[in-house]
Amino acid sequence: MLARIRQFIRTALGVVPTLDLHGLGVREALIETERFLREAQAHGVKQVRVVYGKGRGSPGGRGVLRDAVPRWLDGAGAGLIASYRRQPDASGVDGGALISLRTGPAPPRHDAP
Repeated sequence: MLARIRQFIRTALGVVPTLDLHGLGVREALIETERFLREAQAHGVKQVRVVYGKGRGSPGGRGVLRDAVPRWLDGAGAGLIASYRRQPDASGVDGGALISLRTGPAPPRHDAP
């Protein structure tokens, strides 16, 4: 019942739980992403946002998480999600993704994302 109330409030207010991965290395970011998605799914959350950054301050102007997180979602994380879409800014550059979570039991954990 409490999960339904939380979901109703989030929907009514347009609140999407968000994980910000700025400053994390690839391995740590993927571990945190999996943890976040599993916790959200366990609490009945239907949609979350993961911010991985554009990487404008990175060598070459493209951050490693901008490739690593969507690649993980397509691979090892696919069992947790129904779909996702990158969220580009006005310039067309994405720095995060809006993720729809699967319903039902979560697949087994991955020890090393």
